[in-house]
Amino acid sequence: MLNIIRADIYRILRGKALYITLIVLLAVSILNVMSMYSFETGAITFYMPAGLEDEVALLAPQLIVNGVNMPRLIAIQMENFVFFLLPVIVIVAGAIFSHGTVKNDLAWGVSRVKLYFSKLILASIICVLLMLFFVASATVGAIILGGIGGSAPPGHWMEILQIYSAQLLFMLSYISIGVFLAFVTRRVAAINGAYMAYIFVPLFIITIIVGINGNLSWLLDFEKLTNVMLMAELPNLETHEIVRALGIGSVILASSTIGGIALFRRAEIK
Repeated sequence: MLNIIRADIYRILRGKALYITLIVLLAVSILNVMSMYSFETGAITFYMPAGLEDEVALLAPQLIVNGVNMPRLIAIQMENFVFFLLPVIVIVAGAIFSHGTVKNDLAWGVSRVKLYFSKLILASIICVLLMLFFVASATVGAIILGGIGGSAPPGHWMEILQIYSAQLLFMLSYISIGVFLAFVTRRVAAINGAYMAYIFVPLFIITIIVGINGNLSWLLDFEKLTNVMLMAELPNLETHEIVRALGIGSVILASSTIGGIALFRRAEIK
């Protein structure tokens, strides 16, 4: 398995796709910081409804764009990161089918389970690295514009670690779904379409249902992107909300991995 991963790393580093993804991710990170930063006040600008002045005053220190606050602020927009996982899935798992190298791997005696796990592990590692790059680049941008921000309040960095750990679980579940789609469809075009459908279709359907009947708004509690955004407020959530969200991410991760391996083991590779 390690030999497969090393060969994939060598192939990916020699290609252009990962570097293009990094450039686009950096651009999005910079744009996020710029869109948050007000060059007049150094804080996030937003519409303030009448009567909420006191509540906004309490939040004001957290809305200043600087190095200390940016990791928490960027976590609120982490749902955008799921789109950058698609090229990772394609270059790691989809490439063996588009290039036909899957036949060579199997012919050399590599088991299908090891082949599947090698792609899942490498894609997960790249996911973690890209997530760190996304947050770090935004934080550096915030430091350049707004400074470090002084000392962080007690427990601040532990809260940041908890938030991103929870969000990482969901990102890994998206990776797992993507690898599942790669090994089931075995076509890059199908991977792209199915992955985007996985992101949008459930949310679209639930939004329509909730629009028709507001009493069914609880369905949003089980929607993936909603939970990614919810995890940004993890320190303020009730225990049952955290358990439910992490349970959803864990079930998706485990079921897609088990299902993908089971289907690939029975698949006919032409």
